[in-house]
Amino acid sequence: MAKREFTTKLFVFILLVLVGITTTIPFIWMVLTSFKTHIETLSIPMTFFPARFMWENYVDVFNRFNFLTYYRNTVMVAAGVAIPQILLSAMAAYAFARLEFPGKNIIFVSLMAALMVPMQMILVPRFVLMMQLGWVDTLTGVIVPTIPSIFATFFIRQHIMTIPKELDESAYIDGCGHPRIFASIILPLCKPTLAAMAILAVTFAWNSLLWPLIVLNSMSNFTLPLGINAFRGQFATYYNFMMAGATVSVVPILIVFLVGQRYFLEGIATTGIKA
Repeated sequence: MAKREFTTKLFVFILLVLVGITTTIPFIWMVLTSFKTHIETLSIPMTFFPARFMWENYVDVFNRFNFLTYYRNTVMVAAGVAIPQILLSAMAAYAFARLEFPGKNIIFVSLMAALMVPMQMILVPRFVLMMQLGWVDTLTGVIVPTIPSIFATFFIRQHIMTIPKELDESAYIDGCGHPRIFASIILPLCKPTLAAMAILAVTFAWNSLLWPLIVLNSMSNFTLPLGINAFRGQFATYYNFMMAGATVSVVPILIVFLVGQRYFLEGIATTGIKA
């Protein structure tokens, strides 16, 4: 039995190492390509390591392509989406988990059904709405439609459902209303889940390409994904600059995840599936 258990653990370990290497190779290739010359990126057969590390690529990315502006816009979009999204989703989740009002179940089921609708189906009506509001080619047009999140509402609701209602009842006896209970009891107990949702919201907003590509026209309003896509020219694609930009853009997300991974894993692990 001990030998079989050791063999199983060894197999799982080797499998995880292989999966880790497989998923890491594209990232390593991206970083190494960012140090290559333009000619090296087009050479056949492909070279994995650069002949000489071209640190100037990173300087050129910021000097020639206005990358700091893309960074600023992306930070504004990520913060503008994540903060209100978490707050509004938490409030909606509390309402669905704790309050009783007419049509609650119907509304909740309708929201769950809306998760099945592909985003591509709502792009045209969303863009028409942005035109009517005058938000085309503005960061507001990128941020506001992305704030509502059915998934975040559902995820936080599931965690609130696992919190004993006796805590609410004790607060009622002490004279607390729903706003005080939500702010003083529910939110502190949902910190891991809120942190997990914040990381997901920031990551999604940071990497979003499709909606900004549709609503933004001016390069001064471009986010990082659009800025990196701009390295693709009509006659040539500068893969070395593209990979340098991608490497620089991924650093903040890595930092956010490394700093908040404990809360992220705890939020995923502690969120129940209570109906």
